[in-house]
Amino acid sequence: MKKIAKVLVAASLIASFALVSCGGKKDGADKVKRSKSATYKGYSAEIDPATGKVYDFGGMEVTIYDWWSNPDAPAASKQQEDQMAFRAWLEQTYNFKCVQKDLAGWSNHPEEVANFCITGGTDNAVFLIDYRSALSGLQQGFWADLSKTNIDWSKAKWDQGLVNKLRNGDSFYTFGYGKPEPRTGVFFNKRLLQENGIDPESLYDMQKAGTWTWAAFQDLCEKLTKDTDNDGIIDQYAMASKNDLFGPIAVDTNGGAIISYIDGKFVNTSNSDNAMEAWNWVREMFQKYQRPQGADEQWDYYFSCFQNGEVAFIVEDEYNAQPNGKFSTMKDDYGFVCFPMGPRGNGKYCSLNSSNMWVIPSFYDDATLNKIAKIVDFYTEDVPEYDDPEAWKEGYWSSFRDERAVDETLQLMMDNARETIQSMIPDLNIAEFSWNVCGGADPVEVYEQFKDSWQSRLDAVNK
Repeated sequence: MKKIAKVLVAASLIASFALVSCGGKKDGADKVKRSKSATYKGYSAEIDPATGKVYDFGGMEVTIYDWWSNPDAPAASKQQEDQMAFRAWLEQTYNFKCVQKDLAGWSNHPEEVANFCITGGTDNAVFLIDYRSALSGLQQGFWADLSKTNIDWSKAKWDQGLVNKLRNGDSFYTFGYGKPEPRTGVFFNKRLLQENGIDPESLYDMQKAGTWTWAAFQDLCEKLTKDTDNDGIIDQYAMASKNDLFGPIAVDTNGGAIISYIDGKFVNTSNSDNAMEAWNWVREMFQKYQRPQGADEQWDYYFSCFQNGEVAFIVEDEYNAQPNGKFSTMKDDYGFVCFPMGPRGNGKYCSLNSSNMWVIPSFYDDATLNKIAKIVDFYTEDVPEYDDPEAWKEGYWSSFRDERAVDETLQLMMDNARETIQSMIPDLNIAEFSWNVCGGADPVEVYEQFKDSWQSRLDAVNK
């Protein structure tokens, strides 16, 4: 609140020369040196259909607010250097200024975004938001209806999962660009598989052939769960995974959904036939093949189980393989495949995402909204010479120890990524639901236990 108040006070002092009638900054034409060239490494400047000339935004400034960016940070790679150079050319060519920076840190971001939208902040702003702001902002009318802009949102660079995440009819309010982040899949320990007579490459082969299914996964788990010393007690388990990652993706890969968005309303569909089949399978997998938590172990014991080579499988997110991730220093070699397909799935291996969303405040007039959206359209253009459809792989080679994890698994995750919506519902405790099921409870009884409390939360956001 204090930060917004300071912004407003400062803005009032310069209003005589910095504001336009729409409530956004316009001046600054003298600050942007126009480019004399209309091309940049094969990219040609776009012509404004209204004027027949190259777009000219008159020095308009747009700020993209997130909770992590530092606009003064130096480029960390040659690709970032080239991106910065290209964006500088775009600014000069189209006569605008665009900067992306931290608004207030992660903890305070939702409150500051809301304050900005309520007070009518003076910047031409775009916000990156997450599940904490998405629905509350939509309910309060904070987000502009992007269907009213003149942007072609069907272009390949726009993440269609985010464009459609809060769509109601023709109206939609969020967007994102670039390839979706690969997320939940199955990591497997190659040494343990080999020691138990299983070729690690066979998992990739099944995935490539479309035969990597629940049944195939369960068959491997059956072979890897053993009483190795014949004392009547299982001492080797196939997997150790987090229940609230395993459960939701199992539901999705069987053609189900925990929460669905139907005709602009959020609906509890966790008891559909497809979902219930998945919950029953999840219960069986955890009861038979999940390595139990020891009495002196922390809740996240499953990470060390996989890191130390105690289990062959863990269902986790891809970022654990990145250079600073939990699995980056593992002694054993590992691979990575998509979560297997259920019997009622759509036949496509996928990744479940809960990506950050871009929004534009709704208080701008149509002309300003269109200018902001068009500037963002230019700001997010692919950097020339980096538009190779496989260029994205460069950032993942250091994370994995075999090519197939990147070329095959991550490719599938990006091609078939699906956005989840249940994370946006406040206080909807999916983890407690899945914890009960994985602990052995009847999924139907768990649904009955939670359905009323879940419905009250859905009713609150459906108003």
